[in-house]
Amino acid sequence: MSEQDTRKRPLEDQEGQQADEAQPSAAASADSPSAKKPRLENQESSITNPAPFHPAAREGAIIQARESGSIPQEAPPNGERPAVESRPQQRPPQQQQQIQRSPTRRDHAFFGTDVLDDVVRTIGDFLFEHCNNAHVEIEAKLGVLLDKSTGRRIQMPVRNEVVLSSQGRSSNWYRFSSDMTLEQHAHFNAILNNRLVQLQRIEPKERHERYEHTYEIDQFFSSAQGKTRVTKDQKTNQVIPNGIVQKDRIADIDVFSPRNPFDFRVSVNIEVPVPSPQGVPQFERRKDRVSYRHNNFKIDLTQVKTANTPNANPPAHNFSQMRPQPNSNALDVTHELEVEFVNPAELIREREIRISSGGKQPDRFMDIVGHFINNVRGLM
Repeated sequence: MSEQDTRKRPLEDQEGQQADEAQPSAAASADSPSAKKPRLENQESSITNPAPFHPAAREGAIIQARESGSIPQEAPPNGERPAVESRPQQRPPQQQQQIQRSPTRRDHAFFGTDVLDDVVRTIGDFLFEHCNNAHVEIEAKLGVLLDKSTGRRIQMPVRNEVVLSSQGRSSNWYRFSSDMTLEQHAHFNAILNNRLVQLQRIEPKERHERYEHTYEIDQFFSSAQGKTRVTKDQKTNQVIPNGIVQKDRIADIDVFSPRNPFDFRVSVNIEVPVPSPQGVPQFERRKDRVSYRHNNFKIDLTQVKTANTPNANPPAHNFSQMRPQPNSNALDVTHELEVEFVNPAELIREREIRISSGGKQPDRFMDIVGHFINNVRGLM
């Protein structure tokens, strides 16, 4: 027999063996007890079809059944080797070779790196410039950018998210309103509650989210040193820990998002602890707030009731977003949603790493900023 005939012989044997196995399996299926069972009435067809049975797995099952004695051993035809002994041994190495040849890594970009989101980069540069104080406060509020001439949301020839230049605000043609409707407030309350339940089920215990519902009073005093805020617990009328601060506004940056119903403003403030002020507060804010903390970020959903105290001057322009009525005691109710850094020191530390190494040492500054902005985007 020639060498060519010798190479062809196993293939012919396998084809003959497959034909021989097909006939007994068909007969066995017809005589099996399961084939004679009646079909259940009113049976739902919601059961999904199983995956196709691999030939190697089928032959392995036959070998296992024969070894257990449930299927008698069959003598192979004269001059043929039993295919069930050779084919299961050949299949796994072929599959293993295919797995080894499959690519383990694929670069999506030609240069192998992802380009940073331009909005995140711009906000990151803004925070890098202004976050240089241990008492810094970083927050982002949802709201709407309103055209002062029309009283409606601004219009710009853009289709997606864009950071506004500070020159636009200095020209005084628009303002930021952080108020939302009661229906929107209830909507955010519902989705935040649902998300909190989901996270508590899937996150490790050490990362469980924190939820707080607080009732507080903010009293604002004016002095030669600046404006002081005193925060008290409504139930006890006691000042909360670190509740007396002087808050100075450092800088803001506005983001217009025409694809969403809200825009947002990122603000950097300085809150320095100060002694208790003297005199009568200019005005008060009563806050009914629910807070959802996730890692180093906190989402505050707040209903604010603002009123001037008797014989007090109207509030300063810095707090005009609360819109209290001048020289009146009528409550003005607003609803706000903001995302805030719980511990800004984490961002400041990464900033210092970048400065000290001249940008040569890896840092997480932009990654943290990206997480911050994506928490805001997730709400929109």
